[in-house]
Amino acid sequence: MVKDFLDFLWTSFLLLGPMLLLGLFLAGLIHVLISRKAILRWLRRDSLGSVASAAAIGVPMPLCSCSVVPVVAEMRRKGASRSSCMSFLITAPETGADSILVTHAFLGFVPAVVRPLVSFATAVVSGLFCIGLVRDKDEPQARAAAPASDCCDDDHCAGEDGGHQPLIAGADDCYVSPAQLKASLQERWRNRANGRSTPQVALADMAPRAGGERPGLKAIAKHVLRYGFVEIADDILFALLVGVALGGLLYLAIPSDLMTYEHARWLAYPAMVLVGIPLYICASASTPIAAALVAKGFSPGAALVFLMTGPATNTGTIAIVVRQFGTRFASVYVGVVIAVTVIAGILIDALLLFAGWSLTVNLEASESSAIALVQWTGALGLIALMAWRFPAGAFRSGYRELLPFRR
Repeated sequence: MVKDFLDFLWTSFLLLGPMLLLGLFLAGLIHVLISRKAILRWLRRDSLGSVASAAAIGVPMPLCSCSVVPVVAEMRRKGASRSSCMSFLITAPETGADSILVTHAFLGFVPAVVRPLVSFATAVVSGLFCIGLVRDKDEPQARAAAPASDCCDDDHCAGEDGGHQPLIAGADDCYVSPAQLKASLQERWRNRANGRSTPQVALADMAPRAGGERPGLKAIAKHVLRYGFVEIADDILFALLVGVALGGLLYLAIPSDLMTYEHARWLAYPAMVLVGIPLYICASASTPIAAALVAKGFSPGAALVFLMTGPATNTGTIAIVVRQFGTRFASVYVGVVIAVTVIAGILIDALLLFAGWSLTVNLEASESSAIALVQWTGALGLIALMAWRFPAGAFRSGYRELLPFRR
């Protein structure tokens, strides 16, 4: 059993490594290339358009259920509507560039597409319910001086090495427009063609920002890599390791014939809700657990319920949402997540049964030498990233986040 467990861990790392590293890089790009002001401009109204925009923006964002709360609280303080905040609060932790790629690695292309679609639908429905059910009197007065989240301790929120460092000192956004990025590239190539070294400030035509500074291409690239492979990695690496380990334990412990019983198949949906709601787990970490459940006979719909409820909620996050947005807001948030994901799971299972389709789980490394090389490189890279970030504080902060009531 120990050998089988270790085999599951290594295979999971082979499948996770390349996709997760790519997802972390994409997270850094999204952070730099999407403007906060543009996002808030789209999210100010209580309307279907704002709700759908917030859901779409949240889909690629790699935020866990804890880190998304202070982001949403800041959005609300800057003028985003309640319904847009709720929509973003659902899609951001349920999906992300990294988790979509990891889903493709374990479960294939179709689940990787269905997962964000179900998350988007859940967020839109929740936003519309928020418009109809939540009123101004239900929302507590915002406390500007209070921290946005108690989900993590001060060391984690500030970061072991100083926390988030803006691209420009004193700026509240790290956005770089396509025109500015193009100017940076042109300036760099122009200097190389002329045989001169690239100046520290590369964007001659970029308007000065906070402190009169203008970031060069090297500074932008370093910021992208730091955000993805330090800040986001610190948020998810420990939970990811726990998720892979739990997936291996479930894969070994669950009897292969458990789902042959009719009552067990129907009880799987509420069981996934009861497990997923209180559990702190990020979107990427929930994927190997879901893959192990499907491999042991759980229906794809039941696994989807876990994939949606696990990352979107946990007891600590729910408590913070109540404090920040009120009891009615939190009730709509949790209730719609449960209702829509269970309905979607049952519908997906019914569709698969009607069409005679089945879901194939990938728990084996590739036999292609070229793909195997990519997988080994990604797995070793992921292990190296963990070995680097865990001593820097990611292990301690991740462990504390799994214990929301430690205080």
